[in-house]
Amino acid sequence: MRFTCNSKDIAGAVAAASKVVNAHTTMPILGNVLLTAKAGRVSVRATDLELTLENGFAASVSEEGQCTVQARLFSGYLANLPAAELEMQGTPTRATLKCERSNYEFFALPADEYPPLPEGKLGDQFRVDAKAFREAASAVTFAASGEEARGAVLMGTLLEIEGQTITLVATDGYRLARFELPLSEPSKTSARLIVPARALAEVMRVASGGVIEATVLGGQANQLVFNTGDVKVIARLVDGQYPNYPQVIPKEFDRKITASTARLLASLRRAEVVAGDRASMVKIAAEGTSLVITASSDTAGNAYEELDVERTGDPITIAFNAKYLAEILNHVDSETVTLEFVGPLQPTAIKPQSGERANRQLYILMPLRQ
Repeated sequence: MRFTCNSKDIAGAVAAASKVVNAHTTMPILGNVLLTAKAGRVSVRATDLELTLENGFAASVSEEGQCTVQARLFSGYLANLPAAELEMQGTPTRATLKCERSNYEFFALPADEYPPLPEGKLGDQFRVDAKAFREAASAVTFAASGEEARGAVLMGTLLEIEGQTITLVATDGYRLARFELPLSEPSKTSARLIVPARALAEVMRVASGGVIEATVLGGQANQLVFNTGDVKVIARLVDGQYPNYPQVIPKEFDRKITASTARLLASLRRAEVVAGDRASMVKIAAEGTSLVITASSDTAGNAYEELDVERTGDPITIAFNAKYLAEILNHVDSETVTLEFVGPLQPTAIKPQSGERANRQLYILMPLRQ
C-alpha cells in the first residue's frame, strides 16, 4: 500500500476512528486502526467488535492495499504534524510515513487479521436529516441508564420507525424522554431497534449536515449502519425487549403549570446546592400564581425559591429529584415550559410550551415520596 495525502486529512480521520478503540483490549489487532487505500480514497476503520467507525478522505493512491497501525501511537504522531503533504507506505509488518523532514516507521499487524465488516442481507432502512437527528438524540439519550446492573436494554435508546416518523425513547426507570422526528422519506416497514448509547454518541459527534442513512444489516438483523457524509458508524443492536413505555404516560392530567424555563432551571440549580444528597430532593408547591421551591439538609441548610407561573387546576405539592428535573429542563429549547400533573405520587409530564418541539418532545418524571 502506498499513497500521498494532506496530513490534516489523515490526522482527522485517524483521530475520529481512534475514539472507538478500547485501550484495554486483550486482542492486539483491536488496538490498531485499519487503513485501506483504493481508487483515490483511503478509509480508516476502528472497532471494538460492538461498535465500528469508518472514515474516509481523498488521496493519491499509487499502490492499493491495506495496513494496520497502533491507534494511539499513530494518532499521537499525526496530531502533531504541520499541514503538509504526507506519504505513507504500508506492509503487513511496517508502516512508513514521510512528511517534510519527518520520517517515522511504526510496527504493524497483518491486515487480514482485522475483523471484517458485518455481512448479510439488508433489512429495514430509514433516512433522516442529520442535524435534526443529532438534536433529537441529544435531547433523549441523557435519560438512559448509566448503570450496567440495570441491563443493556435500559442503557440503550429505542428507535421506533413507522410511516413518516422516527421516535427516539430513553428511560432509566425514574425518568423518560421521547422525541418524534419526521423521516426524510416514508419508511416501507415498521421497526423497533435498541441502539447502544455509545453508538448514538458517535453518530452525534460525526453527523453534521445532510442526511443520515441507516440500514439494518446481518442475517440476524443485529447490526445498524449509520452513513453520514464520509463517515460510517456500525453498531451491534441490543438484544432484548424494551419496556412498554406508553403505559407510564398518564392519559389525562388535571393540573398544569407554565413557567419560564430559564428561571425555573436557575431556581432548581440553586436549590440543588442545598439538596445535594443522594436523593437530591426538592419540593415544589404551586398555589395561586406562585411556584415555591424548597429544599432542606441537616448539613447544608434550607433553600427557598419563588417565581411567578400560570396555573390551572387545584394546588399541588410534589417532590422531585432536583438533578433529574434540571437535566430535563436543560434540554427544553423553549422560553416557557409546561408541567402537567395528576397527583403528588403520579408521573409528571414536562414539555416545551411553544415552538416546533412542543408536540414532538415529551419528558416523564417520577416524583419522590415526601
